[in-house]
Amino acid sequence: MNISSLLHFESMKYSGAQTQAAAINQFVASALRLFIEDFYQSLAPAFIVILSCRRPSPLNFYRNIMQLLYESVDTMIIQLVHHNHNQSQSRQRIEGPRTHNLLLVDSLDALLDIEIHTYTAQSDASEYYFIFLQQRDALIPQDMRGVFAYCWRHQLINCNVMTQSSGGQVVLHTYFPYAAHHQCGNTVPTQINQFANGEWQHRDFFPAKLRNLQQCPLVVLARRVLPFFDVDGRQQLRGLEGRLLLELAKRMNFSISFRGLQEQQDSHTTWTEQQLLQQLMQDRIAHLAIGYVRKRIQYAANLTAVFPHYSNKLVSCLLLNSHNLTSLEIWFFPFQTVAWLFLLLFGSWLCFTLVVRAMYSALLYLILRYHVHQALPRSLVELVERGYTAVMSRITMQDLRVVSSLRQLISLRSVIVASELDDEILRRLDQCSEEALAGTHPHFFGLLAQDALMHLTQRGHKAGAYYIVPQYVLEQQLAIYLPKHSHLVVQFDHLVMSIRAVGLLHYWAGQLASEQYFRSTFLYREKSIRQPDLWGIYVIAAALYFCSLIVFFWELISVRWGRTSSKRIKPLVFFFNRTNLK
Repeated sequence: MNISSLLHFESMKYSGAQTQAAAINQFVASALRLFIEDFYQSLAPAFIVILSCRRPSPLNFYRNIMQLLYESVDTMIIQLVHHNHNQSQSRQRIEGPRTHNLLLVDSLDALLDIEIHTYTAQSDASEYYFIFLQQRDALIPQDMRGVFAYCWRHQLINCNVMTQSSGGQVVLHTYFPYAAHHQCGNTVPTQINQFANGEWQHRDFFPAKLRNLQQCPLVVLARRVLPFFDVDGRQQLRGLEGRLLLELAKRMNFSISFRGLQEQQDSHTTWTEQQLLQQLMQDRIAHLAIGYVRKRIQYAANLTAVFPHYSNKLVSCLLLNSHNLTSLEIWFFPFQTVAWLFLLLFGSWLCFTLVVRAMYSALLYLILRYHVHQALPRSLVELVERGYTAVMSRITMQDLRVVSSLRQLISLRSVIVASELDDEILRRLDQCSEEALAGTHPHFFGLLAQDALMHLTQRGHKAGAYYIVPQYVLEQQLAIYLPKHSHLVVQFDHLVMSIRAVGLLHYWAGQLASEQYFRSTFLYREKSIRQPDLWGIYVIAAALYFCSLIVFFWELISVRWGRTSSKRIKPLVFFFNRTNLK
């Protein structure tokens, strides 16, 4: 037993008398013992008992109760804390696990003195508070309402109050913030159990409160990032996370109230991830945040992340049009350099052999039909070695800095896009690639989510326009974020894990972005033919014209030389003929 305060019952000085009969004390002690054995000891090896009283009589009563518990239960491992309100100035915080709590108080003020919410405000666990309120019968309803209002205000959803009346009746109350036929956030005490004949009526000490939210609204902070989350003009949810939110609302029966989304639609801007989460942290203005929010360590101190619902790959993509073979490269592509050298040693055979010409023509057709490109990089190392320039958002650059093996990508000359939207990255990549075709810049590649790339390709009707480097950059875990110590985190965790386990999220992702369409053979091409596409024809035609000019001038020279020679030869022939005649 870890006694955190000097609570030696035998030597404690107290004033006032304990007026209850021993049988009632034994009855109350039995109720606590059965609760401890049936619930706390079945869940955890230890729990904490906190004693806080402002009157001496309840303190003596709890002293007797604890003594009876010590005598009847010999396997309790507890941390015992005694809060003395008379020494509040010298009081020190007693640290330790506060998951399973047994609170012995004599009033609402005595409970507030403990400040139990300060110990778990930064925790993501769901704590249990079993509060024994020993108060006068007339003051019990008022104090109980105050206790439940305090619990709801600080997101303490598993909060029960056990009371003992002057007649010795022991009953258990709790509150249901999402009860039917009540206002949302209801904290009216509701009796859920009673101890009679040495037994509790049932063993469900902490009933479920979040399975049915009775259409109570949950305020949602969201940002529009396709294909993950979007809202159309009729407030219909779309996208992967939009469907997830609808499924959660259906299973938990809550309505959705958006905050700040209308302002985004009017201004045609989208919050950044950091702006979204900062809004969530301020004064608990919303219940959750969603919209392509990646789970990050730096947010863990102030926010709670639900179990990641989707694993998203950050990939490198290239615009294939910027890696097309030039027309001259297409003519030389069918044969390797060695083959061309051998063919030029046998030029006549090349010109007059139908087999070689047919094979060459077929290879040219194959290249044009299947849109063969230059040798494309297969890894991140090749991108670095070949001097590519990265196009990425600022938040992606921050992610790369965290991973030591990816810092080499930041060392490259990078183009940073101010927006976190992936369509802006693609637009900038297309623009940079167009400049690269003009020879003013090196090759570029974009860093963005693979699902977003496939969705934007399908929406823009650009099948075959992009190439994904086989080695992906990193894995991103998408999650719903809640305020710290939210009462919804456990229920959301359970539902998200069940939805992900049956494959619903991957099925929705396949509907939003088709990989088959992305890799379709109906390749994306520019509508117009440009001058760089014709350079090969120009070079070959010029070479042929040059050869024909050489032949032409050679023929002219040879003809003129032949005529001159014939004029010189004819007089000599005539002279020799006359000599012979004589």
